[in-house]
Amino acid sequence: MFNLLVEFSLRYKFLVLIGFGVVAFMGWRAVTTIPIDAFPDVTPIQVNIYTESPGLAAEDVEQLLTFPIESGLAGLPGVQEIRSVSLFGLSYVAVFFDDDMEIYFTRRLVMERLQEIAERIPEGYGTPEMGPNTSGLGQVFRYTLERADEKLNADISDMDLRSLQDWSVRLILRTAPGIDDVMSWGGKEKQYQVVIDPLHLIKYDVSFREIMELIESNNRLVGGQYIDIGREQLLVRGLGLVQNSIDIGDIVVKVNDGVPVYLRNLAKISPAPGLRFGAVTRDGKEVVLGMTLSRIGENAKTVVDAVKKKVSIVQASLPDGVTLRPVYERTELVEKAVLTAVTALVIGAVLVALVLYVFLGEFRSALVVIASLPLAMLIAFIFMNKAGLSANLMSLAGLAIGIGMVVDGAVVIVENSFRIMSERLAKGQDINRTSCVLAAAREVANPVAFSILIVIVVFLPLFSLEGLEGKLFKPMAFNISFAMGGSLLLALTLIPVLAAIILRPTTQSDTWLITTANRIYAPVLTWARVNRGKTISISVLILAVT
Repeated sequence: MFNLLVEFSLRYKFLVLIGFGVVAFMGWRAVTTIPIDAFPDVTPIQVNIYTESPGLAAEDVEQLLTFPIESGLAGLPGVQEIRSVSLFGLSYVAVFFDDDMEIYFTRRLVMERLQEIAERIPEGYGTPEMGPNTSGLGQVFRYTLERADEKLNADISDMDLRSLQDWSVRLILRTAPGIDDVMSWGGKEKQYQVVIDPLHLIKYDVSFREIMELIESNNRLVGGQYIDIGREQLLVRGLGLVQNSIDIGDIVVKVNDGVPVYLRNLAKISPAPGLRFGAVTRDGKEVVLGMTLSRIGENAKTVVDAVKKKVSIVQASLPDGVTLRPVYERTELVEKAVLTAVTALVIGAVLVALVLYVFLGEFRSALVVIASLPLAMLIAFIFMNKAGLSANLMSLAGLAIGIGMVVDGAVVIVENSFRIMSERLAKGQDINRTSCVLAAAREVANPVAFSILIVIVVFLPLFSLEGLEGKLFKPMAFNISFAMGGSLLLALTLIPVLAAIILRPTTQSDTWLITTANRIYAPVLTWARVNRGKTISISVLILAVT
């Protein structure tokens, strides 16, 4: 089979060259479109559920919130594990699924079950909500919102900064492609606080619960259908949304003898910051911190670039005295990681080229062999893209590890072709380069194919890894296999074609390096053949020691 492939390639040289030109184009396109990240995402398939219940003790959170959620989600298909944390006022439940399950399908399963679970939670104790569709590597961009000058912009409060973050900056950044959510920390959340005087409650015979219900019922819009007046149809609207603290104070609590009692008569109403448990500082100044979360499976570099474009829009919309300063962006880490891997690839390719030239001692032969390096890498990128692998430190490390093995098949084909050409030239025979290459390839095609397949088989155990280890090492094994498979295809198709076109027979002898190596190796080989028992014993001893 391998010989037939070589014969076909040498018969249709132009077709092979055109075919690999297309492969090179497809490979370059794969390089420019493949997802790029610093590391492979080893986060398991999981869905997080948060339930807030302000003021509720951790023990009560466990009993009223966490337990119903855990028990309700336990029967979902594909669930491996459920973990939970119950804190003061917060319930956190993480559901882990099998790695072969699709993330959006698992979120749909959880969403359907949460609708049932919500009915089991007592009214007023919170509603369970799913967390963002992101992973541990989803934090791609962080920034701070701060005053440009603490003295000149002292009129801008921490509450103003947090309001800008929640109602302007966050909403703009969430529209960036690939962003699932934007988290906020620091600053002071704006509230309209109603501080009720208990003595006034007793005076007017009103309960605290009634006050809460009145505020809620007087802060809504109501549709009143429509009325017909002549030929006109007028829509009826009940406008009841409060706009400020004055509107809240004008809510009528009750009427005594025709005299309305307003909420402002019972309480002090004013905008004020909510209770907080921490702060964010930068350079000793309090700021508001924002963090963008990318969706699972997105290209980190592309997402960060999209966020940067939105940041320029945000900067233009911010009021005077407020600035947005980046704190962290994944692009820098991604570029450093990819640069490390690419540098290793380039250095490896240069070293391979130098070693080939030194040992082959003939520029044309080295040129043909070196041509297989970039093409094998491009073929690997094509399969990486099709397999959904990202270009990261681990996957590119696979290419760096296999870069020396990639040229093995090409070296054997080219060296044997050059040997047969030189032998026929020395004998004065008519030299047809195509026939020489065909004869040489027929001699070594099967050994070359089997040697490359053996290298690929060596990495098969890595494909059996599961969980964290599998996600970490499988990309490397895939890439080495892709590159070696590409090198096998090149060794049996393109390399014979290039050898038939480029190689020129000469009568030159081996290089001094090969001659010296043969002079040293020949007596060692002779001794090993004569003393087989000692040779085997020494080999076993070395194996045992190592």
